[in-house]
Amino acid sequence: MTSDRTMFEAFARRSAELHRQRAHDLRERGHALPGAAAALAALADMDGIVQSVVTGNIRPVAEVKLQVFGLDTHIRFPYGGYGEDHDDRAELVRTAIARTRAASGTDVALNDVLLIGDTPRRSRRTRGRRSRTGRRDRPYLGRELADAGATATVPDLRDQSPLRDLLR
Repeated sequence: MTSDRTMFEAFARRSAELHRQRAHDLRERGHALPGAAAALAALADMDGIVQSVVTGNIRPVAEVKLQVFGLDTHIRFPYGGYGEDHDDRAELVRTAIARTRAASGTDVALNDVLLIGDTPRRSRRTRGRRSRTGRRDRPYLGRELADAGATATVPDLRDQSPLRDLLR
């Protein structure tokens, strides 16, 4: 009998392979939020900003998804926290902080982290400063996001000034 970890690793390899093979389906069915790529580029120009990912997806799947939508250019994937690291999103944030500290040699505190997501559920599962954007099908989630714990909401990524202000 194989161990749980061996089974997970086989699943992860197959999932990554299927996501690479079906990238065209992702492109046809999904989309990036308007302004997302420009926001990532604008934040990349700010001193001291490291952009990475905290997600329940395994790292190769996260890489495929972001690449498909042109959102991978400024992301430092090795600094992130992924589904293979832990089941708890708060732990994934801590993992990403530890990786960023180790890779950059910089002391990163939880209050230095700005988490950006798009659902109230994610606000409840993480700690630190949180900013949320509305999803295309429900663009004005500001009140719901604030009620779920977001410390700031950004209704539209096409205007990068609110994100820049949060990071100053």
